Amino acid sequence: MKNKTLTTINPVLLSELLPSALADGLAKLLQKLALATFLIVALLMHTSSHIFGEEKGEKDFPEVIYPRYRVWTTPSAGEEPEFNSPSFEWPSKKRAKYSVRLSSSKDFSTDLIEKDEIPFAIFNPHKILDEGKWFWQYKTEGGKWNEIDSFLITSSTPKFATPEIKKVLQEIPAEHPRVLVRKADLDEFRTRAKEYRESAIIIREADKYLNQPPPSEESVLPVYKGRNDFENEKIALLASKKTGWHFHEVLNLLSQAYVLTGDKKYFETAKKWMLEVSKWDPNGPSHTSDFGDSGIMTGLAVGVDTFWDLLTKTERDRIIKPAAVRANQFYILWISQVESRSSSMHVWQHILHRMLYASLAFSGEIPEAGLWLEYIYELWIAQSPKMGEKDGAWINGTGYFRMNTLTMYDVSAVFKDLTGVDFLWSEFYRNNPRWLIYAFPPKSVADGFCNDGNKHPEPTVNYAGFADAAARIFQDSYALWYSNEVTKSLGLQISDDDEFRWYRIQRGYKMKLPQPVREFNLPQAAKFPDVGVVYMNTSLQNPETNLMLSLRSSPFGSLAHTHADQNTFNIAYGGEKLFYNTGYRPAMGDPHFLGWYKHTQGHNGILIDGQGQPFSDGAYGWIPRFLHGEQISYAVGDASNAYSGEFDKIKTELGMKHFRRHYIMLRPSVIVIYDELEAGHKAQWSWLLHNDNGFVIDSENKTIVAESEKAKAKVSLFSSTPIEFTITDKFSVPVDNWTNKVDEEGEPIVFKNQWHFSGISSEKTEKMRYLAVFQVKPDGSFEPVVSSENGNLKVGNWNIKAQLNTSEPANIQVWNNENTASLVSDGMLNFSGKAFNWKENNSSKLAEVKNGKVIFQEAKDEIPEVIQRVKFRER
Repeated sequence: MKNKTLTTINPVLLSELLPSALADGLAKLLQKLALATFLIVALLMHTSSHIFGEEKGEKDFPEVIYPRYRVWTTPSAGEEPEFNSPSFEWPSKKRAKYSVRLSSSKDFSTDLIEKDEIPFAIFNPHKILDEGKWFWQYKTEGGKWNEIDSFLITSSTPKFATPEIKKVLQEIPAEHPRVLVRKADLDEFRTRAKEYRESAIIIREADKYLNQPPPSEESVLPVYKGRNDFENEKIALLASKKTGWHFHEVLNLLSQAYVLTGDKKYFETAKKWMLEVSKWDPNGPSHTSDFGDSGIMTGLAVGVDTFWDLLTKTERDRIIKPAAVRANQFYILWISQVESRSSSMHVWQHILHRMLYASLAFSGEIPEAGLWLEYIYELWIAQSPKMGEKDGAWINGTGYFRMNTLTMYDVSAVFKDLTGVDFLWSEFYRNNPRWLIYAFPPKSVADGFCNDGNKHPEPTVNYAGFADAAARIFQDSYALWYSNEVTKSLGLQISDDDEFRWYRIQRGYKMKLPQPVREFNLPQAAKFPDVGVVYMNTSLQNPETNLMLSLRSSPFGSLAHTHADQNTFNIAYGGEKLFYNTGYRPAMGDPHFLGWYKHTQGHNGILIDGQGQPFSDGAYGWIPRFLHGEQISYAVGDASNAYSGEFDKIKTELGMKHFRRHYIMLRPSVIVIYDELEAGHKAQWSWLLHNDNGFVIDSENKTIVAESEKAKAKVSLFSSTPIEFTITDKFSVPVDNWTNKVDEEGEPIVFKNQWHFSGISSEKTEKMRYLAVFQVKPDGSFEPVVSSENGNLKVGNWNIKAQLNTSEPANIQVWNNENTASLVSDGMLNFSGKAFNWKENNSSKLAEVKNGKVIFQEAKDEIPEVIQRVKFRER
């Protein structure tokens, strides 16, 4: 849905403003005329991509779209908020308190809503506002009011009204348990849960820990040392995380088994574990890892809530006190920090979820719990899903998406229980399962982007668990299809998923499943412009024969778990990697992680003067164009802004002026990638490609051959300036498994060498073009790539005409021999002996014959809403 830094411009009231103005008096007339002028500008900006020079796209764009820390107020400048009742947010100061006021009049004399001593930089009025223009201000305690800001409520603003925190707290039962199940529902819950296979699995797993002694505090300390202070700190953090995570897992199992059975044997073991860990120093080695620290906090909280009636008051107090210390430390650390930062990923993955459980368990027992719950509640209203926009794609990719799935659904469900309000109302949640189908298809590798983007050879059962929940919540037949295909491929059942196991018992199985998909008819290509990813397939539903092209150019830049990978791509066939990004992640901050795995040089991208994109929120890209037909799919990525940015007050400017990459899939077996590059100086250009198994290059014939277990590939690489073909199987930054990472079988992971190709310009030039023609076939029966007298290329049934002369405008056109499919990137399209210009001369055009009819499509640059909003705000 949002990072809640930005809101939506909606000029729908334009037609209503002037007619009503005559009766408002001169002052109101002038005010409304000013608003009308504002809205006209917004409308023009929304409908025309030429006003601010977007057609080439690049350096007139904002410096940053998603700043690392909030730099502006929202809603602002007359924008329409994301919803009504709106959330108000502003740049924060640590340990500050704030006042907010809003009114339907600029002098704050009517419909005044105000609040003082707000301990964090969010205000939710919890009230539906009347339609019209509103004004608001905030100030820091002891400071002056900021400039008056404004926003517009319309009849179409989605209504999302939530009760105030006092009412929420009143809905929490006084008796325990109340976290895993409410005491009033316990008998019915136990009866119903007997039907589920998950219940038997939980009991079986909990039985393994019966009578096991609890860990000692000394066990939290690392058992080996690294080579320097950095490695020692990481090793200590991993040891802390492992112990805390294990404690959380065991206490959860023992508590769940007791809820299911009422058998006190689980209490006896849990009590020993809780009383032992309660003696640990909350600021000792178990505090080193926030994941480990929160695991202990929540394990104690869930345990004491579950076994409340079996513990004495003295025992409860001994357990609650250290758990509350840990929780309160998170609260103090978070307020005026987490809400203003765009990428507090650990919080949004697990810790906020765990903190909610601790707040529920201790509410009414200690006063601080109400403060924790208030912050989580107000934050969730304002920013959930964090960094999620309308298209449903996840900023941090498929690997880290799964870290957020249970938190997204379960926290929303808890708040629905307490408020009766649906917190899964936004477009993001409904579109999110569809993105997963494209990004990580069943029985296939994922798209490969971001940390752990290619960790698994196919979706694990936990992805199926999420999809099953999504199918039930939204009655989404394709989410059900995904869940069924994943479990079938793995030879498992949905009950084998442990991530959503309790969610299913508690909630999921109460919801019916949707109707199954009778015939798979999702498009073979899809664009997700908010996050900046596109997927093209030949047979998405048949992974064994699917050719999959994934590309990324993201407005988010290289925040959090993302990489410096704007305008890079990955290619898979038969569900296995063929040309993918390379490198490893021994630990965050590791030299190889930073210098290769996260760096542009580890991806199928472009280097300028041997350098890649900086790690910066300002080093971003976007997807200007997308067209999809049965025979041809086409997309354009723009990374012109991705080679400059600022991080930790260090500015990087590599001189990239223009970088557009055209991606074309010619079904069934050809992919064309065409690059147009320009620098502000004479630069050396490097075109990168990676493979796990090796390359055979023929620089004279300009070919690169590679393979996977499922397919062979031949790449014909052309350029405007002669290039040197080079390969190596060495990383420029060495890697070793110093953190002792293990695979799913518990065996140490071996970081194998991978292969890397570079097509490096032999001379420095301001402008450069590359043209790569990929043929991917399981049997390696490649067609010759024939160059005609007019410079056109022919490969099998396809013809390619690409402008490699940098003194001429960039352009590429493809068509097949039967004249049933043709594409041009810009300008006039020649199809079946006729020239078509259509509505826009400089648009991309696609024509295909389907069932005897010609289907025409056209696309010009379409700037994502978030970039439009920032551009408008800056101007």
